[in-house]
Amino acid sequence: LHQETYGKSGCRRVVPGQYLATDPRGRAVMVAAVEKQKFVYILNRDASSALTISSPLEAHKSHGICFSICGVDVGFENPVFAALEVDYSDLDDDPDAEEPQKQLVYYELDLGLNHVLRKWCTPVDNT
Repeated sequence: LHQETYGKSGCRRVVPGQYLATDPRGRAVMVAAVEKQKFVYILNRDASSALTISSPLEAHKSHGICFSICGVDVGFENPVFAALEVDYSDLDDDPDAEEPQKQLVYYELDLGLNHVLRKWCTPVDNT
């Protein structure tokens, strides 16, 4: 059991915990908020087979709303997480801009560098 404090004011849209996804091989966990913040934790076992959790690695994206996340089965490659997101940064600059497009975004955890990369994104249907 592990308890991490992200925010002290309860459940808010920028406090991670709304979405939780694990790598199918059990190597990493992504915890995300509805808006902006995403953290990835690397899971390992120590010499006594106790589970150890790394410090959080940030995968934040400002001006973005997350609808869902999940772990992608990539075998023994670096763990990959998929997220459905909308980038609303254009609406902040121009309220008359067209409706933002929902995107499928892939985040890759590079286990060698201990870094999370926004690997790839593509537009998807808004429904």
